[in-house]
Amino acid sequence: MQPTDLGVDQPTLAQTVLLVAVFSAVVLGFINVVRLIGSVMLHRTLRRALDRDPASAGPLIERLAGSGEAKSDDGRLSTILVAIGIAMIAASVIIGDPRWIHEGVAAALFPLIVGTALWLRLFVQRRKGARDSGE
Repeated sequence: MQPTDLGVDQPTLAQTVLLVAVFSAVVLGFINVVRLIGSVMLHRTLRRALDRDPASAGPLIERLAGSGEAKSDDGRLSTILVAIGIAMIAASVIIGDPRWIHEGVAAALFPLIVGTALWLRLFVQRRKGARDSGE
């Protein structure tokens, strides 16, 4: 037999949204601090290379600049955003309530539009790169 009331209050929607927002802010803050630490380490390495031998720092800087271009690939992010949008629509349809369907589709528009825009941007960049390398 399941107890119906354990004496614990259920969180309200506002409390849940606040909890998700705070958690997201903490995670994003941690990610940015880790990126900042990586930048500090990179700058320190470049500074030491310049102090030791300025002539050899040029190839190092070119190699690091070349590796930074691979980070601008938006393919994975666009796929994730489109998948989130489709999942939100599917969840709204499964629930079956017309209000939920309306709100779910409305909420899914943002990740769908941004993901599609990133896909189009990636497509145009790859096409431009193929055209430039073909000339």
